[in-house]
Amino acid sequence: MVAAPVSLQFLPGKATHAWAYHDGAAPKATGTVPGPRLELNQGDHVMVHFRNDLPDPTTIHWHGLRVPNASDGTPVAQIPVEPGATYDYEFDATDAGLFWFHPHVASDVQIERGLYAPVLVRQADEPEVTTERVLVLDDVKIEANGELSTETDALDVMLGRQGNVLLVNGKRAPTLTARAGSLERWRFVNVANGRYFNLAVPGRSLRVIGGDGGLVPEPYDAETLLIAPGERQDVLVDIGGAPGDVLRLQTVYYDRGHDIPDVGPLDLLQVEVDQPAAPRLPLPDTRSDFVPLQVGDATPIVHLVLSEDESSSEPRFLINGEEYPNATPTQGAPGDIAIWEIQNDSEMDHPFHLHGMFFQVLDIGGVVTQHGGWKDTVNVPLKETLRFAVQYGDAGRWMYHCHILEHAERGMMGELVLAGE
Repeated sequence: MVAAPVSLQFLPGKATHAWAYHDGAAPKATGTVPGPRLELNQGDHVMVHFRNDLPDPTTIHWHGLRVPNASDGTPVAQIPVEPGATYDYEFDATDAGLFWFHPHVASDVQIERGLYAPVLVRQADEPEVTTERVLVLDDVKIEANGELSTETDALDVMLGRQGNVLLVNGKRAPTLTARAGSLERWRFVNVANGRYFNLAVPGRSLRVIGGDGGLVPEPYDAETLLIAPGERQDVLVDIGGAPGDVLRLQTVYYDRGHDIPDVGPLDLLQVEVDQPAAPRLPLPDTRSDFVPLQVGDATPIVHLVLSEDESSSEPRFLINGEEYPNATPTQGAPGDIAIWEIQNDSEMDHPFHLHGMFFQVLDIGGVVTQHGGWKDTVNVPLKETLRFAVQYGDAGRWMYHCHILEHAERGMMGELVLAGE
């Protein structure tokens, strides 16, 4: 895997100078946004030889994958890879699901420039569908000449950089084709700096079968499906219809605070229905073997308060009143179970991401969550407290942070230190 500068087009006929990943083993390969998808089988042992051909130091963080600490790709787990240098990432693909990789150095800048790609880990008995799609959702802030904007204004800092061009798999408003009456599986990942995608397909419901950590215990139907930055969702879509019909995937308004205006539904892609499919497939029975963690009154509690400080010229984003890297680490031991209480005292939602391990959400604002399953990123609504249970993973220094990248890079980040024997 190589990271290097590349010239591509987000707007027709206008060059965009971006950064992107490409396969260094493929002759004459050039970078793409998203980068090349890694497709693995659950249980595979993986070695990724990485080379940095960028002008700046970088790393690769394997978002959601439970990897050894030395392969987590953060500056506390490894020395950043300097220009021209290499680093080997090695891990086992323990869990099935959709994950992604991206830098963890100046992430607000480097991910915005195009450094991200999906990782699909397949399980042995994948549900039978007509078509499967991996859909990478992003937005980019583009100038009239086609170049990525280098300006970061106060709104970008407060909300996370809001792009004026929405992308699906690196394309603006792509058109897909689907067979009438078919059953499709759409796997989503939100890689945007700060945009929340609230997905809807008018006239269709979305059958949610999975999330961050693979399949959920009980599938459910949703008319809209919120995906915060860093999260993934796995859904079944009954295309139905007849040849000539058109379906639209949209993102609709979600109020995440700070009086964000409602600009109405925004089209992400359209699906043109063509010739009938093969005989109709039944909805597969997709249920995980999820076993809830056992917690009680004696379970230790980690209490974290998310807050914003707007007293200076640029907002600061804090955890427990501290601004990373000047922050007190959270301590634990591998294998221990703890409850984390994330109290959001700010005026907007924050997506909270924990590296290296999954957790299960217990309740939000005291209300028990309806849909279980493993998570590594979760949206914490404004002025609410969210609790999750986690069993600590391998020894090492693991990051946790808001996944609005402008917030993480401006202080809303912390460190979990798990000390081994």
